[in-house]
Amino acid sequence: RSGIAKIDYLGNGSFVTATAAANDVGIVQVSMNCVPTLSVDQRTLYFAVSTGYSGSGYLVSVNSATLAPMSRIALVDPHDGNPALVPSDGTATAMVGPDGDVYYGVLENPLGSNHYRGWMLHFNGALTATKTPGAFGWDDTASVVPSKAVPSYHGASPYLILTKYNNYADQGGDGHNKIAILDPNATEIDPVTGTTTMQEVITVLGVTQDPDFGGSTVREWCINSAAVDPLTKAAYVNSEDGKLYRWDFTSNSLTQTIALAPATGEAYTPTVVGVDGTVYAINNAILFAVGQ
Repeated sequence: RSGIAKIDYLGNGSFVTATAAANDVGIVQVSMNCVPTLSVDQRTLYFAVSTGYSGSGYLVSVNSATLAPMSRIALVDPHDGNPALVPSDGTATAMVGPDGDVYYGVLENPLGSNHYRGWMLHFNGALTATKTPGAFGWDDTASVVPSKAVPSYHGASPYLILTKYNNYADQGGDGHNKIAILDPNATEIDPVTGTTTMQEVITVLGVTQDPDFGGSTVREWCINSAAVDPLTKAAYVNSEDGKLYRWDFTSNSLTQTIALAPATGEAYTPTVVGVDGTVYAINNAILFAVGQ
């Protein structure tokens, strides 16, 4: 039985099944690779559950102390209204914003209706209200960007989110693979589907042409989550061209790069910054430590 287990500092264990957390006998597993996420006050634990490989599911919450089920909300494609897909080969994890809102990436249903970009679904912390989605969510975990870290932003949101923004050429897209900073509280119309989505604040296009496609098609970004450095107003992001890039929010440009591995298809992996400023990034199944 798939579920979530907890062990306290005395070694006492507790467990809740995915079925019980969702209160749905059709739910059989916690979404593979979905890391449980704590609320801001650490009293609530969020995770996704599904009906199985590439099935549908819910985002659920349980009491972090007792694992008692608290709430659930169905994961729904905001364009078609169908149950969104929660694939077992994805790595999306719920992200809790500073205001307690919860973000979770899914695939669209039917597949291909959004160029396999999926959706970054957005909920309130109680999982009782659905908010504006982001236009990309497949295999992606959103990162928090303090609004003051983006000098060109003059909106009212105290924080923004960073996601991948690929538009896959082999799935009907234009191959203009980007990363984006989005305003979770402002809207625009997505040009692909006509759906109301989070407003783009800034985006940056990949730089390396993909030899498998012609024209302006570039290699896709291969992060699961980006490392954001508010102090220097930048993020560190991997690309499938085998390089690690520094995205400077002030100039909205890729100001530094370092080659890590040959260009290759990549798993979507997280990038982090250590307390000493070392950046840790994964390319070609190798963990790299990059100094200042």
